[in-house]
Amino acid sequence: MPKINIFCKASFTHGLGHLIRQIHIADEFRRQNKEVYFYIPNFQTAKNILKQYNFPFSTLEKFDSDPTIKIEDSEITVLDIQDSTRTFIKNLKKNCKKIISFEDQGEGRNYVDLLIDCNLNPDDSQMFSSHTQTLFGLPYSVLGPEFEKFHLRQRNFKDQIQSLLITFGGTDPFNITTDLLKHIPNKLKTTIIMGPGFQNQKTLLELNNEHISIKENVENMAPMLVSHDGVFCSGGVTLHEAMCLGTPAFVINQVEHQEDKAKHAESQGAAINLGQANSWDKNRLSEIFNLENKVLQKISGMGKKCVDGKGLNRVVDAILSTC
Repeated sequence: MPKINIFCKASFTHGLGHLIRQIHIADEFRRQNKEVYFYIPNFQTAKNILKQYNFPFSTLEKFDSDPTIKIEDSEITVLDIQDSTRTFIKNLKKNCKKIISFEDQGEGRNYVDLLIDCNLNPDDSQMFSSHTQTLFGLPYSVLGPEFEKFHLRQRNFKDQIQSLLITFGGTDPFNITTDLLKHIPNKLKTTIIMGPGFQNQKTLLELNNEHISIKENVENMAPMLVSHDGVFCSGGVTLHEAMCLGTPAFVINQVEHQEDKAKHAESQGAAINLGQANSWDKNRLSEIFNLENKVLQKISGMGKKCVDGKGLNRVVDAILSTC
């Protein structure tokens, strides 16, 4: 059976977005009878998720070299670690045929066989060697398989926002959720998704407000997003999920590269960018809470135009075609 190794970043600081993306991809590999093995940091929440999905894994101290771990030979190695080194890539090539890397900002990206980055423009491929194939742009945003179906649903909005979703990934390391709640209008229906790595669970669970609902460890985001008029999220995977379903996104970013994505979405009229977690623009909240239905509808339509939910299939097909 063909073997595929996946190296994936996951931690309290970096969140779980890289891991969830690769689980979507690994599920498709498994459906096509590929053997998949994960290599992740020693982060208990990530280990629990992989056990839940029944994927085998080993833990690594770092993604450059770890003498305690033997890397198994593979046909394909997939990297979702963001900052690969040249040394790491060269070492991997000793026991695998093809290397694919996602949203890689490290020097190692110049030595992989396929570089996938939905945040770059297709024209950016000119920066790379002809030996590296590139898949750049929003058509290669990897979302769960259900998003392609939910993308087709028509969205309609009333005069103003009637319901809000708040979700800041699996860990919310900057505690944005509790900060944001201080500014939400009292009677606005609000749903909070509390991820498996949240450190402030007790505070949220003790909230006593009939207009606030707490959901824990939500596995299927599509129904949650389509049932709300707007979402506060970071500029990671959830932003693209919201765009795909036409749910206006109001973005507070947790890391610098997320803001680049949020700014691009805002430039397309597909989201509103509020800045970084430690300095986000609270003054724009009144603008958001008073958006008229025509504006919400426009943001919704532009988001759906940018992300169609078919990226998972495009990416899986491209990866498997490398061998």
